[in-house]
Amino acid sequence: MATAQQSGAGSSIYLVAGDDDYLIDQKARSLVDALSPKEEQALGLEIIEGAVELVEEAIASLAQTLEAVQTVGFFGGRKVVWLRNASYFSDSVVGKSDEVKKRVDGLTRLIKAGLPEGQVLIISALKVDGRTAFCKACKASAQVFEFKTPEKSGEAEQSARDRATDIWQSLQLKPAHTEVMEQFLLRAGADTRRLMQESEKLSAYLGKAERTVTLDAVRAVVSPGRESIAWDLADHAGYRKLGAALLTLRQLLFQRESPIALIIGLEHRFRELALLRECMRRKWLRLEGPERYRKAVWDADAEGEATLSQFPRDPRKMHWYRVVKLSEQATCYSLRELLDAQQLLAQTHEQMVSASLPQELALEFMLIRLVGGRARARASS
Repeated sequence: MATAQQSGAGSSIYLVAGDDDYLIDQKARSLVDALSPKEEQALGLEIIEGAVELVEEAIASLAQTLEAVQTVGFFGGRKVVWLRNASYFSDSVVGKSDEVKKRVDGLTRLIKAGLPEGQVLIISALKVDGRTAFCKACKASAQVFEFKTPEKSGEAEQSARDRATDIWQSLQLKPAHTEVMEQFLLRAGADTRRLMQESEKLSAYLGKAERTVTLDAVRAVVSPGRESIAWDLADHAGYRKLGAALLTLRQLLFQRESPIALIIGLEHRFRELALLRECMRRKWLRLEGPERYRKAVWDADAEGEATLSQFPRDPRKMHWYRVVKLSEQATCYSLRELLDAQQLLAQTHEQMVSASLPQELALEFMLIRLVGGRARARASS
């Protein structure tokens, strides 16, 4: 999640960068407080805003930074300059400006040469372009702290889970059982700032006396993001909960979500359900344990090993919680129904892009046919 490159250990220049704005800001603030104690910040700290939208603003920010790090602090003491939230070190329109590049080159030369004695420069920035001379100079001459979200989905999910767990521990929150944290992550997403905000809401909701988080608390307090609401639509369809599916669909359409994107999501979900249903039929996959603590167990024979390993995304590499939930949904349909569902979804998708019937109406008709049918008692709407 975060790595500190110590090639510039002992340097008075620090770069805090990556794609997680919350962690970047927290680390930069901790450096500022360590290098310029609060009682000294009035005279020994200068903060320069780097979050800009215009070329002229970027030029002014860089000029101010260069002037600040070359100006002696009051009474000759240490001076800390924080270039905060710089947005022009990325491959952006502003960052590509020739005038901005000239100013960045000036800062790069200063980093290579080193700051005057008693001067400290802290730069916090999102999405620094690693190909630039500026970034290479920082890696060679500065202390670099990089906060990056893993690119692989499984690693990204685990990273978010680890951060949420740390946040809950700091707030003394405890999940009532495993599903609580998974539901929290599904609703809150992976952004660290949002994880913190939603965790603090849970903490305030529970009060000082009660620190155990239940599913009801998560559902009552944690605001679902757009991705999680789309996930809810697929979940309701998977569990054959027609009423809930229609309500969620209308909420998504009210939020101006793309009907085409929604049906593509449902097509993907029902392909997964058909695959897992077939795996269970062949006894390559089974669910064990009581409902709340259910586990997914893979036990593929030689044929299953050869078959599953050929998939672009081997279902056995899917997170166990997701496998359990999708397998439960798969059992709400027969394999024949799941194959018919895929055909219905494909036909509706084609109708939505070629016919005159409003796309929203086509989606509702499709859901009624898809989810209604012979819904099982355990999954009634």
